[in-house]
Amino acid sequence: MFTLRDDAPADKTEYSAAEAAALVDSLAVGVELAGSPLPLINILGPAVVVSDFGNNSGLILGPRIEDWQHIDDAELVCETFIDDRSVGRGGSASIPGGLLAALRFALARCARRGYPLKAGMHIATGATTGIHDIVAGQRSRVDFGRWGSVFCETMAATDPRNA
Repeated sequence: MFTLRDDAPADKTEYSAAEAAALVDSLAVGVELAGSPLPLINILGPAVVVSDFGNNSGLILGPRIEDWQHIDDAELVCETFIDDRSVGRGGSASIPGGLLAALRFALARCARRGYPLKAGMHIATGATTGIHDIVAGQRSRVDFGRWGSVFCETMAATDPRNA
């Protein structure tokens, strides 16, 4: 997960890797949560997931990766477990063009749509281990090696009006 240090210029719609990196405050490990109202979204495939802008329902930020600019992509790996069973492995090398390609895409797309990214915003770099279904009552752990793990426990949503 990138966090931006500076606002992206509103009129800039193309970025080099160096230009995108210059806007970054930090890189951290993390998990992107999905929450589409379409139950079959993962079955319908990646094109549907990507097109459902509302599918991103949050981010869990873990520890920062210090000096990330000087770490080889092959070292930035992770593995996702659901109920202690491995469901996917990946890392920055599994993102076509690497982490900065994902950031460049987000910067350009948002500017073209009239919503340039702002300082303090978090940008998910991609589903490096895949997209995984998880249901209420299950537990997940995403292991980022020397950068630690993110633990999640799911529960059924409750209506706060009934609390």
